[in-house]
Amino acid sequence: MRIMAAALLLLVSLAAAAAADTSNTSDNTQKERSEEEMRRIFMEWKAEHGKSYSSAAEEEHGYDMFKHRLRDIDQQWHDDGYSAWSWDRERSEEETRRIFIEWKACNGKIYNSIAHEEHRYAIFQDALRNIDRHNAGYAIGVHSSTQGINMFSDHTMEEYSAVCCGYVPEGSQRSPAEVRWLAEIQERLRLVYART
Repeated sequence: MRIMAAALLLLVSLAAAAAADTSNTSDNTQKERSEEEMRRIFMEWKAEHGKSYSSAAEEEHGYDMFKHRLRDIDQQWHDDGYSAWSWDRERSEEETRRIFIEWKACNGKIYNSIAHEEHRYAIFQDALRNIDRHNAGYAIGVHSSTQGINMFSDHTMEEYSAVCCGYVPEGSQRSPAEVRWLAEIQERLRLVYART
C-alpha cells in the first residue's frame, strides 16, 4: 500500500513538473486584462472596502492608478514564471491547484505523502489568498509594495520563524525528527543563499 501511495505521489509530482515546463515555455506571452475586467475588479474593490470618491474625475484618477498597479502585479507574476494572474480574489480551486503545482515544480518541492502535500497545499492556499488581498491593497494605493509567493509559501509563520529566525515557541521542545527536519531546511537555505 505504501509503495502504491509513493508511486502515485511520484506520478503527480512528475505531472506537475511537466505541466510547469509546458506552461512556462509555451505560454511566454503575458495575458492582458480587458478594460471590462479591470473595471469590474475596481468596482468590486470599491464596494468591498466602502471606497467612495468626491467626483467622477477623482474616481477616474483612482481607477487609472489601480489599473497601472494591477498591470505591475500581473507583470511581476509573469516575470516570475507563473501563468496565473494575481488579484483574482476568488480563485477557483482548479486555478489555485494549478499555481501550487507550478510553484512546487519551480521550487523543487516534493512531499513524503499525499496527506502532507494536502496539508502544505492548505497553507499555500491561505498564503496565496493573503498575498492577493495585500496586492489588491497595493493596486488601490493602500500598500506601497506588492507581495508574491516564494519558497516558504507552504510554511506557517511559526515554521518560517523557526527555520529562518531560530524561533521556538515558549514551553515547546523539538523532537529529534523536528531537529533533523530544521537542520535539513537550514542546510538547503544555506546552499541556496551561498549560490547567490
